[in-house]
Amino acid sequence: MKNYILSFLFYLLLSVPIRAQEFKVSGTVIHTDNSEISFANILLYTAADTSFVKGSVTDEIGFFSVDQIPAAAYLLKASYMGNHSQFIKIDVQSNIDIGLVSVDSEAQALDEVVVVFQKPTLEQKVDRLVFNIGNTALSESNIWEALKSTPSVFIMNNEITVKGEKGVQVLINDKKVNLPQEDILNLLNGTSANGVQAIEVITAPPAKYDAEGGTMINIRMNKNLIAGYNGAVFNRYTQGNFPQHTLGTNHYFKGEKLETSFNYSFSQRKELTNYTDITNYMENGAITDIWTSDLEVIDRSRRHNSSIFLDYKVNTNNTISFSSITTFTPKFVGRDYSETVIRETNDPNSTGFFTKNDSKFSSVNTAFYLDYENKLNDEGALIAFNAHYTFYDYDKNQELETDFYDERKTIVNENAFSTTNQQRTDLYSIQTDYSTPLGESFILESGFKYALTSSESDISQQGFNREQPGIDPMEDGQFLYDENIYAAYTSVETKWENWSFKSGLRAEYTKTKGDFSLDKNVIGKDYLELFPTVFFQFTPTEKHRFGLNYKRSIIRPDYSTINPFQVFQSSNSVVEGNVNLRPSFKNSAIFSYTYDKDYTLELFYRYHKNAISLFTYQDNESKLLRFITDNLDRELAYGLDFIYRKEIVKAWDAYLLTSYFYASERFNDRNTNNQIDNNLWTLLVQFKNNLTFLEDRSLTANLNFTYVSPIVVGNSRQREYSDWEIALKKNIWSKKANISLTVSDIFNQFKLHNTRDYGDQYNISYYRPDSRTFTLGFRYNFGNMGIRDNYKNKDTEERERL
Repeated sequence: MKNYILSFLFYLLLSVPIRAQEFKVSGTVIHTDNSEISFANILLYTAADTSFVKGSVTDEIGFFSVDQIPAAAYLLKASYMGNHSQFIKIDVQSNIDIGLVSVDSEAQALDEVVVVFQKPTLEQKVDRLVFNIGNTALSESNIWEALKSTPSVFIMNNEITVKGEKGVQVLINDKKVNLPQEDILNLLNGTSANGVQAIEVITAPPAKYDAEGGTMINIRMNKNLIAGYNGAVFNRYTQGNFPQHTLGTNHYFKGEKLETSFNYSFSQRKELTNYTDITNYMENGAITDIWTSDLEVIDRSRRHNSSIFLDYKVNTNNTISFSSITTFTPKFVGRDYSETVIRETNDPNSTGFFTKNDSKFSSVNTAFYLDYENKLNDEGALIAFNAHYTFYDYDKNQELETDFYDERKTIVNENAFSTTNQQRTDLYSIQTDYSTPLGESFILESGFKYALTSSESDISQQGFNREQPGIDPMEDGQFLYDENIYAAYTSVETKWENWSFKSGLRAEYTKTKGDFSLDKNVIGKDYLELFPTVFFQFTPTEKHRFGLNYKRSIIRPDYSTINPFQVFQSSNSVVEGNVNLRPSFKNSAIFSYTYDKDYTLELFYRYHKNAISLFTYQDNESKLLRFITDNLDRELAYGLDFIYRKEIVKAWDAYLLTSYFYASERFNDRNTNNQIDNNLWTLLVQFKNNLTFLEDRSLTANLNFTYVSPIVVGNSRQREYSDWEIALKKNIWSKKANISLTVSDIFNQFKLHNTRDYGDQYNISYYRPDSRTFTLGFRYNFGNMGIRDNYKNKDTEERERL
C-alpha cells in the first residue's frame, strides 16, 4: 500500500497541467433609445459555418456574459420580442467586452447571413462519441429505444454493452444513475427521449469520473436557450402481443437567474417473454435424462418516472444546482407458467411437472443531487462541490406451486412454498473538484470524493416440503453490506500545434464489510488501487487524425448479486447470490486513425481480470439448473473496428460500424476445477440511417440494422442474431406538434440461443422476448415556442435544435 501511495504522490508532483484556455465574451444590450433590455437573448455562432455554439440571457440591467468560449472567430447577435441586433463578428483570443449591442426593429431586414441550426447527428470528440437525437424520429421514442439506436451501443439480453464490452455505467447530466440493471431499463423505458439533447458514449472517461465500469453512457438533457417557459405533453402507445401505454409531460423555464426543467411519465405495461431450457443431465460422461422446460412469463406493471433539474445563478460567478431522479413502481405483477418434461435416455415415456410462479413487488428509487460551483477568476479557475443521496427500497412476494405428473399425465405429487424478499439500500457521496488554467495552454484538475453504501436484505421462505438434494431454502436470513470508497484524482490537458494530450490518475481506497446471519465467517476486504488514463491525438493535416488512449478501470459486484440467497423459478431452476464475488479490473487500449473525418479504423485490446459474469450451471447430482453470478479467471479481447459516418446527400446521413474481434473467456469448471477457454472470432455490424423528407423538412425517418455473429458470453456460446427497426416522425401545426411511428424488430429475428457444452455440462437456452412491436406517439408543444422567431435565415426554414 505504501508503494501505491508513493506512486500516486509522485504522479501528482510530476503532472504538468495542460489544456487550451477558454475565454469570456460580455457586453450590454440596449434599445435604440439607449435604455437597457432585460431578458434579451444572446446567440453565439461559429463564423466558419454559422453553426450554433452557445446561448445566454441578459440580466436586469441588460448585461450578459458568455463563458467558456474556445479561441476562434464567432458571430454574435442579440434578440428581444422579435427584434434583433446586427450580427457582430468577434475574434476571441482573450476575454472580450464588446460594449453596447443595439437592438432595432429595422434589424429584422438583415438577410445576408444564413444560420445553420441543425446539429450534426454524430460528433466525434476527444474522449467520446456524441449522438444528437433532437432532430431525428428517435426523439419521439423513449430513452431505452433511443439508446438501442445509438452508434456503438448494443443491447444484449437487456444488458447495455458498447461494441460487445460489458460493465457500462449510465449517467444523466454527468450524474451516475445508482440503479440495478432491471431498474435502469424501467427508468429509461418510461422516460421520453424528447427531453434528451444528446447521448454521449464516453469510451475513455477522464480521471474526474469514478473508476467504476470503464465505458460510460451520459444522457444529456435539454436546457432552455432563451428566457421564458415552454412545455409539452406526450402519449405513446405500443402494441406487441400485449399493449403498453405511456403518458407524460416535460416543462422548461428560464428566467433571469433560475433555470429549471421537470419531466414526468406514467406507464402501464403488459409484456410477454418466452424461455426454453434443455438440460442434458449426465453421469460418468453419458447423458442419463433430458429435462426440457418451456417457460412463459407475463408481467404487468405500473410505473411513475420523474426528474427535475434546477440551476440558480446567484451571481456571475456562483451557481447552485439541484436535481432529482425518481422511479416508483407501486405495482408489478408477474405470472410465470412452465412445464418441464423429463425423458430418460432408455425410456420412451416421460414424466414431468407444471409450475405456476406468482410474484408481486413494489419498489422506489430516488436520488438527490446538490451542486455548488464558484468561478474563482476571469481566467477560468473554478471550484465545485457535490452532495448526493440515493434511497432504494424493494419488496417482493412470491408464491410457487408445482404439480408432478407420471407417464399417464396423472398428478402424483405437489408442493408449494412462498418467499418474501426485502432490500433497502442507502448511498451517500460528497465530492469536490478544482480546476485552474496555468498560462495560456494548460489546465489542471483535481478533486476528492467519499462514497458510502449501506444495504440490508432480508428473506423469508415458508411451506417448502419437498426433500430434494441441492435445494436449501433458508427459512429466514438477513444480509448486511457496507462499502466505503475514498477517492482522489488529478488530470492534465494541453494542445500544442497538431498535438492534443490528456492524462489523469485516480486512486480509490475501498473498504467492504458483509454480515450474513447464517454464516459467522468474515465477509469483506480492503484494497487500494490506481487507475491511470492517457490520451494522445495527432492531426498532421486536416484530413488525417491519429489517436491513442489507455484506461484502467474497476467493476465492483452489484449489491443484489452478492446476497447469499436462493430464489426459485421452478422446482429445478434457481437463481443464487454469491458472497465470494471479487471486484474485477479492466485494462483497455485503443489506437485509431481517421481519414477526412468520415472514415475511422480502431485497433483495440482489452484485458479483464476476474470479469463478473452470470453462469448457467447444471447440477447433475441434484438435477438442478442453477444461475450463479461468478468471476471469470479473465476476459481477453482484441480486434479491429471500422467506422464510417457521412452525410451522403443533404437529406441522408449514415453511420456504419463493423467490429471484428477475438474474445476469449477463461473460467474454472465448478466440478473438476479444470480451466476452460471459451473463445470465438465475432463480427458486430451496425448500420444506421437518418433521412429527411419534404420541402419543409418536416418528415424524418431512421432505418437501423444490427447484426451480431456467434459470440461468447461467460460460459455460453450465443448464436448469431439480427434486428431491423424503422422510425418515422412528422411535424404538424407549424411544428407545435408531431406524430411518430416506430416498428421494432420488423422481421421478428431477435431471438437468443445459448449453448454450454464442456466437461459434464450440456444445456441449451432460448430467450424470445416480445421484440416485434408497433409504437404510435403524439406530442404537443406549448408555451414560448418562439425560438425560431428570434432569428431569421435566408431561403430556408429554421430547424429545431431541441
